[in-house]
Amino acid sequence: GPRPSPHFSFPREINLRNTPLRRAALVASGALLGLTGLVGIASPAAATGDACTTAADAKYQHEFSGPDGTAAITLLNGPLCAGEEQKLALVSYTAPSATFATPQYVLDKSVQSFTAPDGKRELTGNRLEFKVAVPECFTQVDFVFGDKIIDPLTDSSDRYNDRKVGSPGKPGSQSKPAPGQPQNAWYNGGSGTCKPEPAVEALPECNGDVLLSLINRSNFTTPFEITADGGFAKTEKVAANAEPVPVKVPAANAKNIVVTAQGKELYRGDWTKPEDCQVPEVGTPDAKYTSDCEGLTFTVSNPEDGKELTATFTPNTGAAQTLTVAPGEKDKKAFFAGTEGLKVTVTGDLDVLKGEVVWTKPKDCDTPPPGEGTPSESPSAEPSDSPSPTPSETASATPSQTVSTSPVATTPVSDDEQLPITGSAAGTIAGGAAVLLLVGAGLFFLSRRRKLDFKA
Repeated sequence: GPRPSPHFSFPREINLRNTPLRRAALVASGALLGLTGLVGIASPAAATGDACTTAADAKYQHEFSGPDGTAAITLLNGPLCAGEEQKLALVSYTAPSATFATPQYVLDKSVQSFTAPDGKRELTGNRLEFKVAVPECFTQVDFVFGDKIIDPLTDSSDRYNDRKVGSPGKPGSQSKPAPGQPQNAWYNGGSGTCKPEPAVEALPECNGDVLLSLINRSNFTTPFEITADGGFAKTEKVAANAEPVPVKVPAANAKNIVVTAQGKELYRGDWTKPEDCQVPEVGTPDAKYTSDCEGLTFTVSNPEDGKELTATFTPNTGAAQTLTVAPGEKDKKAFFAGTEGLKVTVTGDLDVLKGEVVWTKPKDCDTPPPGEGTPSESPSAEPSDSPSPTPSETASATPSQTVSTSPVATTPVSDDEQLPITGSAAGTIAGGAAVLLLVGAGLFFLSRRRKLDFKA
């Protein structure tokens, strides 16, 4: 190709302060920072840094008593991650035998679930308790993962299989028995023979209603007649060996309840408060936690109508902290500095805070905020293109001229305009112009005195 002209020379330095290349670099950097922020917002784990578990990886410990119709389960490595939920159910059946036999019909069930903390960081309980009514005769009681209830259980119906808590495969194997508790959370048994006749199971509810379960073990359809206070009267026909039919007697009528079938009184009674009702008699405390770059902070507030409560926060390393919160006290805190592997176990009077909380350092803790860079990235650190005036140039300026230290107002310009020339370069030009004016004035004066003739 052609050689460069001998008079052509490359610039010794390039000023990027207002070039298209520098502007493109700034735009790309801003876009990259924006995308980084969007990724951080889109990822809950990056935004909060919280330690959590999926439902598939959760670990539990269970308690179970089939004859009593009770069960409980504790989440050991929670809380569950956002969007995760694990439902469990305790269900009792009427059965034809003390060992497994079909058909079986649901008598009572209880369904509850573990869920992730909500957006306010409220802690869900890490323990669920269940209770169901058990038939007076033969029964089967199953504690299972999920809320799908099989009703009735027949020779051709589905089976719970590994959904049963304590089963050898998942999800049942995710739970291990508490000390002294059975491995298998299911039961077949009963203390009496179910007579081939109509029967009634009364299930009082905490709101004052009574749920009647009408069971027909006879070989033909049987009508049941129900009466109660306030003029309540209802007749319900139940087919032979059909699943139980529920009838609800409202709280306003739940006295002097009488059920008859085939001319025989099967049940008489009133509503009685169930033992497992948890009717709050005092205000419920508010308890939450925050997990950030500094560590874990637990905050407890007690309403004016609450009762004094005490909670102990025990880390896996370091000293435990105990909070005693009187009625009306707000925002009492226990703080634990974030360290690798920090786990804090909560015990005491705060049911919603019982369990274990794990701290994990958020990924963005060591990232400087956008816009902060090294000193070399600052515009003020860039070299100036204009050389400083020499002492002789400075001396040639007008003697009465002074240098102002006040800032000079500037006018914003667009990217396509050039900034006005200011600073040391402008001073040099102004000084040179002053010298030329003085020389020109002197020559003019001499030309008038001596009649000089200027020729080309």
